[in-house]
Order: sequence, then C-alpha cells, then structure tokens
Amino acid sequence: MKKRVCILVFVLSAMLSAQAQFAKPLKKKNDFKRAFSLGITGSYAANDLIYSSVTKSSMHPVFDPTFGLAAEWNTMPHFSVGLDVSYAMRGGQKTFNTEFQTSYSSTTFAHVKYDLTMNGIDLRIPLSFYFGDEGNLRPYVYLAPRLSVWTGGKVSWERTYDDPSFPSKSFESELNEALMLPFDLSAMAGVGLCAHLKTGRRALLCKLDLGYGVSVLSNFSQGEVNGEVAFEGWGDIAHETLGQRRLQNLEVRLAIMLPLQKPVADACDFNQKPYKSR
Repeated sequence: MKKRVCILVFVLSAMLSAQAQFAKPLKKKNDFKRAFSLGITGSYAANDLIYSSVTKSSMHPVFDPTFGLAAEWNTMPHFSVGLDVSYAMRGGQKTFNTEFQTSYSSTTFAHVKYDLTMNGIDLRIPLSFYFGDEGNLRPYVYLAPRLSVWTGGKVSWERTYDDPSFPSKSFESELNEALMLPFDLSAMAGVGLCAHLKTGRRALLCKLDLGYGVSVLSNFSQGEVNGEVAFEGWGDIAHETLGQRRLQNLEVRLAIMLPLQKPVADACDFNQKPYKSR
C-alpha cells in the first residue's frame, strides 16, 4: 500500500512539474512574435521638388494621399519586414524670379511657375526595429526602399515678364518618357508607434508613423540628359545647365492589420470551442 501511495505521489509531482513548465508559453495571449499580418494602409504627404540648378526658388508643397495594402512579417521579437503596395500621387510646384538686362541701362524680371504632378504605384519594403518588450504599445524606427512606377501625370510651366514688351510663354504636356523617367527610386526613414488592440478574441495591429523620403536618382529622362529633348522647365537664361531633379516628401502613414497567426491557446481553456470529430 505504501509503495502504491509513493508511486501515486511521484506521478502527481511529475504532472504538476510538467504543467508548471509548459503553462507559461501556452498561456501567452498576445504573443505575435513571428506572426504574419495583413491589412490596409494610407498616408497623407507633403511633396516637393529638389532642383539642383536653381537655388533661389520658393517651395510650394503639394499635398496628396496614398492608399493600398500592407503586410508585415515579425521575423524576430524586435524586427519586422513589411511590404506596402499603394496607389500614390506625387509632385511639386516651384516659382522663381530672375532679373536680366534689356538694354545697357535697364533691367526687367521674369517670373516662372513650374508644376509637376505624377500618379502611379508605390512599392515599399519597410524594415522596422521595435523598442521595449512585448506590450500593447511599442515605439519603432524604420528604413524603407521605395519604388514608384508612374502611370500618368502632367508637367507645365509659365513665364511672364514685368516688361510688357516681352510676350509671356507657357508649356503644358501629359507626362511621358521623353519628359521624365518612368520610375522613381527613393529611400525612406521614420519613427512611429505600434498598438496591439484586442476586441473579443480578435487582435489588431495599428501603426502610425512619420517618415521622410527622397529620390536617390535624378528623374530627368534619358532624352533630356543626352540633349535629344529640350527640357521644358524653368526656361530662363540664367540656368542653362540641366542639373538634377529629385522628389522629396514628408508623410504621415496609418496601417491597420490583422495578425493571421493566432496566439497559442491554453489546452485547459474551457472558453475554446470544442473540437468536433466527423
């Protein structure tokens, strides 16, 4: 009898020890490490042009939205790789005044207004680093290459003079490969906050960040660079060199995603729906 009691006590001790050993990982309710999330994203950006041949111009940011799909894979507790595919609108506006001589003793001013609008598809791959331990709210920083493929747009400029004896000039055209590269490659960086929200048995990831992006390549067309196509831009005699033209933007982005990998549930959770065998 004593031998049986000792065996029973030993078995119960082993079972309790195993339960204590595996209870902690099984009862994690918000463990989305290594989870894949999918959702929607959108941003509102202030867009501008950087034109290297003109240093004294007025900046007029163009505000445009983007909207699309977002995915994220948390490969490590503090690191994730994302993929955003969005419809985007970009562009910029510049104005410039230049003084030039009309005779030996007199001068006049030319006023130039230059507009560039683009729309297309954005592909971003944000690499995010999260700070702190697992929790409901975590700050992060990110770096992201961004490829934009243009599907349409317009370029226009207008030049007027203070001296009425000089006729005004203007140019307007739909965007095409003769006036601009068909794509833009940019680098982005930013900071943000990620919130883990839970409604019932469902969880949501909400990410809000502020980022800055700038083109790494000049977007003048190959024809403009080679001199085969005349650059229809500023059109004033003070800036005859083509230089480089790049895009920059400051954007606020929101992403709402649903983790597709559910957290591991406790085997003793009686709130789970029972498994039905066929």
